[in-house]
Amino acid sequence: METLEQEAAAQTEGRSFTHYVKVRWVDLDENGHVNNGVYQSYFDEARRAAFEDAGMNLGELRQKNIGPVILKAELEYKAELKYPETTRLVTRFEAKKGSRVLVIQDLYRESDGALVCSSKFFGLFMDLKRMRPYKVSEEEAAKLS
Repeated sequence: METLEQEAAAQTEGRSFTHYVKVRWVDLDENGHVNNGVYQSYFDEARRAAFEDAGMNLGELRQKNIGPVILKAELEYKAELKYPETTRLVTRFEAKKGSRVLVIQDLYRESDGALVCSSKFFGLFMDLKRMRPYKVSEEEAAKLS
């Protein structure tokens, strides 16, 4: 069975987007590590920045009642993350047919470059007015891949 890290390394097509997040004191659990639930917020922030960097303005999509929705999240923790630290998150999109998109993200510690967490987010674009999947146009898919 391949790890998320191995699967991501095997997929070299497409461009990646980099975003930095500083660990805050409030992000820690009682053991002094970043709480596992906080990782998803880091990935979410990096994903939103990557959409913008790719030219997919979420504000404009929202005006059309279109929004990204996460259907499934897979996170694989590799190393601990503590305060104070800066993280580097690398995001890649793999547009699927229709409305589906796969987002592969890796979170690294800046201090030593260690991979801390690998993730896959399976999602789609949703027509929020009709509550139905929104078919991504060829142009929109090209921005992500």
